[in-house]
Amino acid sequence: MTGPDGQEDEAELYEWPWGAGAAADRALALQWDLAHQLVDRVPVFLDTRFWIWAREAAFDDVVDEKLISFLGALRLAVQSGRAFFPVTADLIEEFSKQTPECFAQTMHLVDHLSLGVALVPVSERNAIEIEALLAQSHPAHPPVPRPVWTKAVFAFGYEDLRPKGVEISDRVLIELTERAWQAKPSEVAATYPTGVFDARGESERLAVFLKEQECLHEHEIDTYATAVRYEVAGATSMITGIAAREFRRLAGAYGKLQLAEDIEASRKFGRETGRIMSLALQQDENRRKFPSLYIQAALHAAVRYRKGQVIKPNDLFDFRHAAAALPHCKAFFTESKLRSLITSGHMRLDTLYGCKVMHTVEEATAWLGDLVIDGAG
Repeated sequence: MTGPDGQEDEAELYEWPWGAGAAADRALALQWDLAHQLVDRVPVFLDTRFWIWAREAAFDDVVDEKLISFLGALRLAVQSGRAFFPVTADLIEEFSKQTPECFAQTMHLVDHLSLGVALVPVSERNAIEIEALLAQSHPAHPPVPRPVWTKAVFAFGYEDLRPKGVEISDRVLIELTERAWQAKPSEVAATYPTGVFDARGESERLAVFLKEQECLHEHEIDTYATAVRYEVAGATSMITGIAAREFRRLAGAYGKLQLAEDIEASRKFGRETGRIMSLALQQDENRRKFPSLYIQAALHAAVRYRKGQVIKPNDLFDFRHAAAALPHCKAFFTESKLRSLITSGHMRLDTLYGCKVMHTVEEATAWLGDLVIDGAG
């Protein structure tokens, strides 16, 4: 498989290893504490357009009354203890396309409405899902259980906070992790170097690459089901490294030390796992278990099947938002086009994952009101 730059794509070989050491262990413990604190709240996902509307209601001088009511409903849902509105790395990247002032205002709003909570990145969600699959066949040696909720500082994934080239004790490193954990999303965003995000450029390059790939196989796509098979096959190639890593861990757990060091054998197992997943994801039961793989593949397939329609840069972010929202949140507020795609008869992703999808401010405001008043949702 080759990437947008024409070079061999190493992503499918990357193993997405978990952080190790005292600080990583402490971060995981904090994640579990957070998950327990959130158990009585309903997670609701706002896409970028809805966050911008909320920001306009909070900071602009002249605002539509409907947006004022929407912002009030968001705040009341949080204050009442009924809901929270998590962010993701992809949302933060999209927010960065605004002016610096609007970006800062949006992140200030995120401080209050998200409770500082973020979903772990899709790479970690993929790993959690694949590890759970392999654990079914090896219950005696399960992986370390991991929640999907984290704090803003780790929205892009866990990163060891040890300064490069500096020797510090585990105690100090744990303290650094705990301090970073308490940082507000706006404080974390303020530390990002200017220009660190190239959300627009990255999505444009990827959209061009995907269009080129689609043109190569356009003559082979005769049905939506065919498009799904192609997209799922491409998506499952990205789990090769994760499955390979788990293969070696399990081999070591069973005392097969030579096999635990056999890189080629583990990669062979990883590729075979990908092929099995391609077949398994033809069934709804497995699609529910592996949303991080399936949702984006299904949405890409829907666009690919529609003759004359091309993937636009913003579509890529929309699909990532859907992959985060649908399996992990009770409701998803998004644009009309994406809602129509998600809820269409051949997709029905909202039904598959039990997530209410809305596209108007009025509908979202009413739903939040019902949630606060009588616990609907």
